[in-house]
Amino acid sequence: MKATVMIKTDIDAKFVSVEMAVRYDEEDIPNDFPLRDGDMCRGLINIDEGRIVDWPHGKEGRLQMKVCDQGSYELFDKDRNSLARIDNDYVPNDLIPGEYGDYVDMKIDTEGKITNWNPRGLDNFFEEAA
Repeated sequence: MKATVMIKTDIDAKFVSVEMAVRYDEEDIPNDFPLRDGDMCRGLINIDEGRIVDWPHGKEGRLQMKVCDQGSYELFDKDRNSLARIDNDYVPNDLIPGEYGDYVDMKIDTEGKITNWNPRGLDNFFEEAA
């Protein structure tokens, strides 16, 4: 007989990727914003540092978007192996700065550090057993 069981285990998440559709073109995010890739906004964040990987040195910015339930987010370990993924769902605001699961709001300094970074947990990535 096959069964699905929940097993508690420790993980060490080091990175989170964000991938969000640009809904309102330049009203959402300027075309020259470092994380913008066509109609998508993509980035990789070092969780411990609250720093965007490969952010251009000297560029300051703010990523403020209404994402609703159209974003994808993925946790990675230090070797960038996938640990968990959320597809086409609400913003995991216990990790990503923003409000109500609909919004992302990141204030980014010239070194790529998200100055309002305050991760509270990874609960949105893992379902509780029923």
